[in-house]
Amino acid sequence: MHMANIHPEHIAIFIPILAVVGGVLIAITAIIISGRKKDLEPRERIVAMEKGLPVPEPTPDRRKPVHSSRRAAGLVMTGIGLSLWIALSAAEGSKEGVWGLIPLFIGLGLIIASVLDKREYLSERDRDITERRARNGIAGGPVSSD
Repeated sequence: MHMANIHPEHIAIFIPILAVVGGVLIAITAIIISGRKKDLEPRERIVAMEKGLPVPEPTPDRRKPVHSSRRAAGLVMTGIGLSLWIALSAAEGSKEGVWGLIPLFIGLGLIIASVLDKREYLSERDRDITERRARNGIAGGPVSSD
């Protein structure tokens, strides 16, 4: 079996192309799957009504709050930035190590945004709980959690 000579330059050209195409395909697949899930639930309810069966309850939206994904991204970016800063400073000197500060500060910004988002999320949740209790005639203040 004869293998063709593949030059490293050719491989280097295809890596970013394949990464972009792969990312786009993953995004398209996620959008299609999400759309099919949204279409399936109403159909399931209609079929149950037609057959006279009890109608299933709609599934609650179980998305993670924004602050948890921002916190994770912030921690990763901070780690990458810190490691880049240390590695470049040790290998190339302090002038080159400065480039590691960019992802470091992006990560810190994401962590700060996560903290602010969490405060807003908890305050909205407490307000919703208080309103629900007031409508139902239940006494008590907002529930707080850390």
